Amino acid sequence: MEGLKIVVGNRFNLPRLGTDVFSALMKAGVDYEKGGGFIFTAETNLQTATRTIESATGERIELSVKCFVCLKESCPSCPFEATCDRCAVSPTCLCDEHSAAEDAFGMYSRNFEARLAE
Repeated sequence: MEGLKIVVGNRFNLPRLGTDVFSALMKAGVDYEKGGGFIFTAETNLQTATRTIESATGERIELSVKCFVCLKESCPSCPFEATCDRCAVSPTCLCDEHSAAEDAFGMYSRNFEARLAE
């Protein structure tokens, strides 16, 4: 089975899969923008959405998340990548650079506070 990589928070495209699949994705909280594609957000039921896409396309879905600080993809260099269940964790994490920083928790906290203030 081929694979499709989806980064939570980044837009992606799918082939036309029919109204039933589209409806199931919308019910799972997947956002869609005509001309922009689909996006998994914090509100998306990742397990249901990935299962729906896998069933409809026959492709295995590989999820990845972004660094909460710099917004770069954080999974490829993560030491926990092999065992992390991205359907069960936060849609944001810390990349290698920011998780190794001396003040990692402080950076995460300040970024969180700044986003709340927006």
